[in-house]
Amino acid sequence: MRKIIIKSSIFCFLLIAANADALTLKESVDLAMTNNPSVLAAQKKLAAANARLGQAVGAFFPTVKLDANYGKSYSDPSVMQVTVSTSQGALTQDFTTGTNSTVTAQGWGVSLSQPLFVAALWPGYGIARKVVDLAGEEYKKARLEAAFNVTQSYFGVLRAAKYVKLSEESKEMAESHLNQIKMLLAAGVSTRADQLRAEVQLANSEVGLTKAKNSLELAKDAFNNSLGRELEQEVDLKDEGFTGTLLMIPDYKEILRLALENRPDWRIYLFNESIAQETLRVSQLEYLPTVFLSAQTGNRVTEYPGFDSSTNSWSVVGAASWTIFDGLGRENRIKEAAANLDSQKAAKEQVRNGVALEVRDVCFTLKSAAETIASAKKAVSSAEENQKVSSLRFMSGAGTNLEVLDAQVSLTQARINYLQSLFDLETARAKLNKVVGKEVVL
Repeated sequence: MRKIIIKSSIFCFLLIAANADALTLKESVDLAMTNNPSVLAAQKKLAAANARLGQAVGAFFPTVKLDANYGKSYSDPSVMQVTVSTSQGALTQDFTTGTNSTVTAQGWGVSLSQPLFVAALWPGYGIARKVVDLAGEEYKKARLEAAFNVTQSYFGVLRAAKYVKLSEESKEMAESHLNQIKMLLAAGVSTRADQLRAEVQLANSEVGLTKAKNSLELAKDAFNNSLGRELEQEVDLKDEGFTGTLLMIPDYKEILRLALENRPDWRIYLFNESIAQETLRVSQLEYLPTVFLSAQTGNRVTEYPGFDSSTNSWSVVGAASWTIFDGLGRENRIKEAAANLDSQKAAKEQVRNGVALEVRDVCFTLKSAAETIASAKKAVSSAEENQKVSSLRFMSGAGTNLEVLDAQVSLTQARINYLQSLFDLETARAKLNKVVGKEVVL
């Protein structure tokens, strides 16, 4: 008795330990947020946008440079010959410049350049700021899509596993019925035709089981892919089950309002439109002048064999630049920016209608899935009763073999339809969160 208790305790411990390693839906989504390639790529783009914003801020600050040099040089002395005409004839004299030795030169300098008025700096900063917001929405969109894909593939694995179980039950029913046929055939109250039909039913159930097992493996691959893991990695999920319930039917107008406030796709469009406006403004500001202040100071020392030469210098200069004409390039850049802005505005209503259409579609899908579950559940109950009745009728001689086979097929199909309706509800619920851009509890 003690051995039995010990073995049972060990089995329970192993079962709990194995279940502890199984992934929940939340844990699966969290893994995707750190491993999914699309999420990681969007995260890096957001970091790059922030770095670009830093560059835009830095353009307002002065540029300071420090230069230094040290070196040696040598060149032959230069000889210049001068000939002068005199009363006594031509007089030639040589003049030598330079030194016949190595010269050491060293120096340093500091320069500063500060923009005083550059019209494009502020709109450039505004564009960089909006690019950060845009990248943030792209990152949010990638996370929402990853969460939806993980949820869909998570329940896809659970559905496929239940399909395998249903297929095994179907096979067991077919085997049990075939055994009954063989017993009746041996007793002389059944026919060879009934046995053949039962064998065909068993073979079909075996084919269905094989397909179900293959579908389970493919579902696991899809799950690993959504998490950014190796496809061959073992998949162990906690069967949190399908709720099969909907707390409330979402109101279309309220869901649309939430989508227009939170959905990344819509906000991305609005940011792109705003960036197009700032780009036009930058092009228009090219008509204004640019003013800079520059200052520099430094020292240069040259060491000759017999003496040194040292020079200190500084300067402060204000400079302005104003482009009067650049071959109509500026005018065409303005036209291009204006056309891009008009294009963005023209597509606005179409984008909004697309969001509304998708919201409307998911609301109808949720409602349909909730209604289908009730019907599918009722169909399973009826099919189970029909299968029991047909089996009893057949064993009592009042029913036919075809009735039993039809009842078994109907029961399996009813269970599959019910399982599919549960899956449809969970995926529709997850899609609603994706469409809205935030989690909606239903």
